[in-house]
Amino acid sequence: MTDTMMPSEQEQSPAIAAPKDARPVIVTLDMTARNAEALKQHLLTVIPSVTRKAAGQRFSWSTQDPENAARFTLIQEWDSLAQQQGYIAWRTQRGDLTTLLDMLEAPPRIEIREVFDR
Repeated sequence: MTDTMMPSEQEQSPAIAAPKDARPVIVTLDMTARNAEALKQHLLTVIPSVTRKAAGQRFSWSTQDPENAARFTLIQEWDSLAQQQGYIAWRTQRGDLTTLLDMLEAPPRIEIREVFDR
């Protein structure tokens, strides 16, 4: 899929049900881009058209450091860690993560947190 194409039904992420005892999780990805504008445009395309439509995806915010345009943080909430991991496995299988990693100076720093006060 190119950055300008919308996903077809076959390209949509799999419908993964949350485990019965699942709790929501927050995932943050801190990234430093080789080319800030290229990464920003990539995120503006893939986050709304693919990520936010994934099973279990509650929200996904893309942020850019106002003092260092090459630094980005994605903040996402998922119904369950299993759904987020299934989504990442699907993106890996399709080769999408290779495209993202090629845009970064180093692998993203990933943090996962469970929400406990809902």
